[in-house]
Amino acid sequence: MTHLLELPSGRWNLLVAPSPQRVLIALAQLAHVTPLTVLDCGRRFDSSVVARAARGRREIIDRIRIQRAFTCFEAARLLEQKRIEATPVVVLDFLSTFYDENVKLSARKFLLEHALRLFHKLGRGSGLAVSVYAPAASDASMPLFERLQSAAPTVSTYAISEQGTSQPGLF
Repeated sequence: MTHLLELPSGRWNLLVAPSPQRVLIALAQLAHVTPLTVLDCGRRFDSSVVARAARGRREIIDRIRIQRAFTCFEAARLLEQKRIEATPVVVLDFLSTFYDENVKLSARKFLLEHALRLFHKLGRGSGLAVSVYAPAASDASMPLFERLQSAAPTVSTYAISEQGTSQPGLF
């Protein structure tokens, strides 16, 4: 397995603020070893990055099954439909659909608790990795992020690279 997407059997990993491109490259590397399912909640799956990482090898790309969720309700439904099986599951940007302020916070909290139970169940299979990005500290959704972090058996936090946009000097 890759360092970024370690999928230990019996529990799930929470990846906080991983580089989206690194995750996609790790998916392609993981697909060399095993088929996998990707649940894309934040529209982060870029097939061109995965294809380049797989060096265009169709058999590697075909081992990745992608499902997308556009709302927190769809994300919970996709998790419900997943069975514990021999295929590892990677959830990309899970909380992005839960940050939707058009859905009542109480409904989002309820769905998150349901998803946490499903994560524990799915983690007993071949492995589960869930990536998330933290909301702004002042955001009303911060308790959702904190709850997810506290429930995860393993949390890996990645530093967000701040690329300076300063103007270079002429002389």
